Amino acid sequence: MGRARIAGIAAGLSLLVVGGAAVGLSVADSPASQLSRQALLDHQRAVRLAGPRQPDGRTDAVAISAVPWHPTVPGQVASVSIPALDVVAPVVPEKPVDGVLTIPADVHHVGWDRDSPPAGGDGVSLLAGHVNWVGQGEGALGQIGQLVPGDQVVVNWSGSQSVWTVSSPPRLSPNTVVHRSLFSDSGPATLVLVTCGGPFTETAHGGSYADNVIVTATPA
Repeated sequence: MGRARIAGIAAGLSLLVVGGAAVGLSVADSPASQLSRQALLDHQRAVRLAGPRQPDGRTDAVAISAVPWHPTVPGQVASVSIPALDVVAPVVPEKPVDGVLTIPADVHHVGWDRDSPPAGGDGVSLLAGHVNWVGQGEGALGQIGQLVPGDQVVVNWSGSQSVWTVSSPPRLSPNTVVHRSLFSDSGPATLVLVTCGGPFTETAHGGSYADNVIVTATPA
């Protein structure tokens, strides 16, 4: 990926993931309701983590290996599984348009910035998705802010499976901040998941979130 596009794409991604994910969100799905649901999820997660069991159903670390590949949606290049959140979602390629990374219209799909390397290549593989959308519910990446270091993400890239470990707590970053480190095609293989979050501002036409939720994972 050329360095000339880093700043433009980085800024565009932040604005799109945060703003676009909330367009059309109903007033009934208010910030207060979201906070209440989030508090319940936080409590449920704490109870699970305190129990005498393998944390969050994490899988054992495995090397990249060949596994069956069965695409379920047009254009799908991979699938992503997050055992701790009980999430499995198809990954489809998305191309930046006018410096803005588009996100799949279906919130249950995850977009791959096709100018970033596939998972396992040198540099940062960037996956992004909506947190929610009116009429569709919660997005596939809607709860990635719940992940903790040690949780795993499994990627099946067209039959090549790799396992990744969340390396640090999720970051909540203002959508005005440009994270150039997320747009690199060199250096250690890194997997980054992005959705929107933080304060939600309601408007007559829906609303938008103020921040991005960023989760970074490294090969297990």
